[in-house]
Amino acid sequence: MVTRGKLAAGVAVATAIAATSIWTIRQRAEQASVVRGDDAWGALQTAPETVGGASELATASQPAMTAEQVRTRLFRDGSLVGTEPAGEWCVTQGKLKPCLGLRHRFEYYILGVGEVTVQDLRVLVQDEAATAHGPELASQILSIWDKYWQLRRHEYRNAFVQNDRSTWMPVFEEQRAVRRQILGADWAAAFFADDEAHFKEYVAQLESGLPPPPDPGEAVPQMGPGKDAAAVRAERVARYGEAAAARLDKADEEWADWQRRLAGARTEWDRLRAANNLSEEQRRQEINAYIQANFKQDELLRVQALLHL
Repeated sequence: MVTRGKLAAGVAVATAIAATSIWTIRQRAEQASVVRGDDAWGALQTAPETVGGASELATASQPAMTAEQVRTRLFRDGSLVGTEPAGEWCVTQGKLKPCLGLRHRFEYYILGVGEVTVQDLRVLVQDEAATAHGPELASQILSIWDKYWQLRRHEYRNAFVQNDRSTWMPVFEEQRAVRRQILGADWAAAFFADDEAHFKEYVAQLESGLPPPPDPGEAVPQMGPGKDAAAVRAERVARYGEAAAARLDKADEEWADWQRRLAGARTEWDRLRAANNLSEEQRRQEINAYIQANFKQDELLRVQALLHL
């Protein structure tokens, strides 16, 4: 019988050593990733050879799509409708610098494989990067994209067998070496250092013989009305360690800040809708100005949806 604990252990291993992840935007997965300190919103692992396999070959003979056609296929008619790109372009002060956000961004677009080809996605990445940061930086970003996709498609010699722990480290070491060979040391570290560290921590925990900590996706001590902050903090430290407790504290702060700003936006929208001296167009102009001033760019769509604008 497969227990939840065994299943969680298997997922932890696969998450740590698999070459790629597909992220889903769900609050529970976000919470679990905060505790683990990993780099995504919950990972569903896929072997590189299964992504862009038959579906990619089946569409390879089709005419190349323009960036706008790809956007229409994915964001208006396809599976990415209503979503926003994860991650970032990792451009700081006009320079491309290694950071995990670019892997997030690449994985977001890779979700579209099967609906469009990898070459179509490459066109989209180049166009969106150029729109955001110009053609020169887009060319540099596209070079990293090509290397990342090469890594995604790499065929490894060592096979991972979950029930045979002797296979784990050879797989881990091979993947670690290949990542640095293809991406270079800086980008490989930016993309995978956290995953690699968590895998080694997990192996060390298994070898210690100590029981694993509780599943963070199920019972993270939460702040709330009537709860003592010091007690919640102490319980988190006891369960997950100081670093994870600090990440949870930060998540609590960010959530409280979001709730505060959202409540303010709702109050402002209620006020504007009750202002008889304003036309409907003026009300929308004012609430949009308020939202722009109080929310980040990647929060705008969510706020507008929650306010039914």
